[in-house]
Amino acid sequence: MIEIRHKRTGEVLRQIESETLVGTFLEGAKLAGADLSKRDLAKADLQRADLRDADLSGSDLRGALLAGALIRGATFDGANLERCDMTDSFALGAGFHDANLKGATLRYSKLSEADFSGANLSGADLSMAELACDFSGANLTKADLRGSNLSGAVLDGATLLGANLTDTKLAGADLAGARLEGAIMGANKRLGTAMFKKKEQQRPWWQIWG
Repeated sequence: MIEIRHKRTGEVLRQIESETLVGTFLEGAKLAGADLSKRDLAKADLQRADLRDADLSGSDLRGALLAGALIRGATFDGANLERCDMTDSFALGAGFHDANLKGATLRYSKLSEADFSGANLSGADLSMAELACDFSGANLTKADLRGSNLSGAVLDGATLLGANLTDTKLAGADLAGARLEGAIMGANKRLGTAMFKKKEQQRPWWQIWG
């Protein structure tokens, strides 16, 4: 028997008659505020589950299904989400710091204000997603960002080598220090510049005229 408890109150939210959560069926489960940190949830079915404010930090979610899940404010810091499916999920303000999302699918997801700093999103599908997020230091090599909205996103020091940015909205995005070699901007259009240079700090007037 496995008990899933609320991270603050200790209330039992779910009891599962199993010795493992690997591949477990939790579609549509009500798990808001759940403590699922450092759990093995590989290939678990969490589609359309309510995981608002849940703690999944350090958990193994490789190949898990999170399509349509409500994960606003949830924490996935340091979690392994490789090849997971988060299509059309609602993850405003969620935390993915240093998480592994290699090859993950996040198409059409609402991810504004989420923290992907230091995360590995290489090969991830983020097409048509809302991405006004913190991607500072993130790895987005060969990520699919077609039609996504990166307006206002922070990409300081991010790596976007070979990423597909066709029809991507970049108004107000911070690309200081971002590496974009080979990034695709449209049909037959690739960037050749190594990176966007960080803005030089403006010197005080007395140093300029002194």
